[in-house]
Amino acid sequence: MTKIPRLLALLFIACCFLPPLAARPKVGVVLSGGGAKGTAHIGALRVMEEAGVPIDIIVGTSMGSIIGGLYSIGYTPDQMDSIFMAQDWPALLGDKSHRSAIDLQAREQGSQYILSVPFFEKPQDLISGGLIKGRNIGRMLWQLTEGYHDSIDFRKMPIPFACVSQDLVTGKEVVFRNGVLPIAIRASMSIPGVFAPVDTDGQLLIDGGITNNYPVDVALDMGADIIIGVDVQDPLKNADELKNNLFSQLNQLIDLQRKDRWQQSIDSSDVYIKVNVKGYSTASFNITAIDSLIGRGEQAARLQMDTLRAIARRLAPATDNPAAHRPVPPYYYMHRPGGVEARYAATIKTLVGDAPTNSINLGLRFDNEELAALLFNGQMQLGRKRNHNVSLTLRLGKQTSGDAHYALHMGRQWLFTTGYRYTYNDFNIYEKGEREYGLNFNHHFGEVGFMRSWKYVRLKLGAIYQLYNYGSFLYRFSGSSPRDINKESYMKFGTEYAVSTTNDAYFPTKGSEFALSYYYAIPLNGNKAFHIAGIHWNAAFSFNSRFTLMPWVDSRYLTTENTVAEINTIGGQERGKYFAQQIPLYGINYFEMARRSLAIVGIEARQRIGGKHYVSGAFNVAATSDDWMHFFKNSFGNNERMGYHVFGGAIRYDIRTFIGPVGITFSYSDRSKFSGYFRAGFNF
Repeated sequence: MTKIPRLLALLFIACCFLPPLAARPKVGVVLSGGGAKGTAHIGALRVMEEAGVPIDIIVGTSMGSIIGGLYSIGYTPDQMDSIFMAQDWPALLGDKSHRSAIDLQAREQGSQYILSVPFFEKPQDLISGGLIKGRNIGRMLWQLTEGYHDSIDFRKMPIPFACVSQDLVTGKEVVFRNGVLPIAIRASMSIPGVFAPVDTDGQLLIDGGITNNYPVDVALDMGADIIIGVDVQDPLKNADELKNNLFSQLNQLIDLQRKDRWQQSIDSSDVYIKVNVKGYSTASFNITAIDSLIGRGEQAARLQMDTLRAIARRLAPATDNPAAHRPVPPYYYMHRPGGVEARYAATIKTLVGDAPTNSINLGLRFDNEELAALLFNGQMQLGRKRNHNVSLTLRLGKQTSGDAHYALHMGRQWLFTTGYRYTYNDFNIYEKGEREYGLNFNHHFGEVGFMRSWKYVRLKLGAIYQLYNYGSFLYRFSGSSPRDINKESYMKFGTEYAVSTTNDAYFPTKGSEFALSYYYAIPLNGNKAFHIAGIHWNAAFSFNSRFTLMPWVDSRYLTTENTVAEINTIGGQERGKYFAQQIPLYGINYFEMARRSLAIVGIEARQRIGGKHYVSGAFNVAATSDDWMHFFKNSFGNNERMGYHVFGGAIRYDIRTFIGPVGITFSYSDRSKFSGYFRAGFNF
């Protein structure tokens, strides 16, 4: 017998008669559901990694399915910490399209509303599932799980994974061990009445926490020998805690139904990490709460550190830890809108659903000039191709207006637009900080034209008709005697071009805005036609995550002074508040009339304190004159009849709230001295 056959024979005998090497026991990590409280799982996983525990299987329900699913495909606890802390949670947990995913025109319109409620052709569709359709959370899951959009076996992922849902049709528990990963996670977190259920494969899937919120049995079925569980559920409440609290009573009913199974899962856990979530609820989705909950998860896991390290030493060296061999995450979520591949269209529709074609929108604001104001808006898309858009708006306040607009989608992002707006105005005109005129009038505005809106750019071309009916208004034009004006009307033809790349409508930290406009105005009372041109630029430059500098430039010029309706106006903090051509100027509240040529430059320094508080200081200067050929000479001269200038500045405090920015400003200028301004709500 030769050496090689003899060696093969010896190996065969050894394989047949020697005892096999013992397989290493598998560790299964189980993450319970709990809404925002489930972010504590991130801290617990961080401690497990520190202890060197080899995680072979991970199972979760609801928020536990999100954390577990991301961990299984390569996201580290530190990466998930950064991702969760960076989110705009109010926006993420709603259905309103993210600012970066819509065109400029839609962004500007959407920044006015405190509430937008979609409605569909069938009224029952509005309440068909939950208050939230889950469009934004679905989009986030899609982006985070890039590379796992096809139907796959979850056991073949870097760390085998499963999550739990429930079929609302049959009441049966549904365990996802395969399928499309983002759909499985989205189904597992569909809290009934809050998130719409996931409709897929003839099933209507809701949150798995209703039946199995701590799914230890699933991990055991997948082959786990050692169970490490993280539980963020609230303990059962007593009578005093339940009285007069309907939400707590409903939650307790659910907890009581799954009490026995929950206790059995606890008894089956080798390491049971119970997180103290007192003071927080399933809805505690804010940066401060999430940061605290992640810390509490870490604290709870550290109490079990000796046991975790003992498991790590007994089972395997670090090189045998599946978590150590996970790939780099396929996508690190920084909220970018992405293109949609045709092959995934059905998946995206399941996750995101159809965009609502119609909506009812509400705006609400208060300030010490106009007091309260309300804005009601309804938008509808009509026709088989949804290419007809109708918008109806009602504004109530000192400025009361009704607006009806129609747009026809012509293809290639071009719109044919037409509309009419009626406004009743009642306000005061100031000069040097003193009330000069009280004015109330009716304003009729009609337009027709074409518009194209890209992601960052908007172009408008068209004609405008305006009628201002003052009744009887005694006004003194520059260098002339007072004149009684009762009516002004114009036809205007021109264009507007706007670019905006800012990342926030009210507190930008990067990006810029640029606008250019030109109109040729023909008075309908026989006066000479004139030209109107305007330019605006502002930008935001951040030197760190908290400090931002914001310079701006404004200029407007018209070739006649024989108008009240189109005259340049300055003052206030909000562009176009009283007149469309009103340009903000710190140091002048309300607004004042300026001359034919107007230029303003300014800069504001803003410091963010905490997550949503802002303190700013600003300086600006305005110069105005009727003679643009000698603009600077007249504006900074001593003869105010030829022109004048204004130096002004302000300090302000603002806080970002769900109703919009709330803030107070103290300003000073050499023209109107000290003034104060308080506002709450979005601009409209």
